[in-house]
Amino acid sequence: MIKLILVMLLGWIGFTLFKKIINPTESNKISSGSGQKMVACVVCDTHIPESEAIIKNGKTYCSKEHSE
Repeated sequence: MIKLILVMLLGWIGFTLFKKIINPTESNKISSGSGQKMVACVVCDTHIPESEAIIKNGKTYCSKEHSE
């Protein structure tokens, strides 16, 4: 009787793990819309978020020093 319960318990654990691997939850998925667009500085080629970039004369810079 104990062997039967152990086999059923192991089967249930295995099935649960298999389901999680095959169909991950929403928190485990990589969200494609959560990130920002990255742009490169024309001076040093460092990639920074577009919201932090300094745009001057149509060119993108990573810092005030590089924009001068």
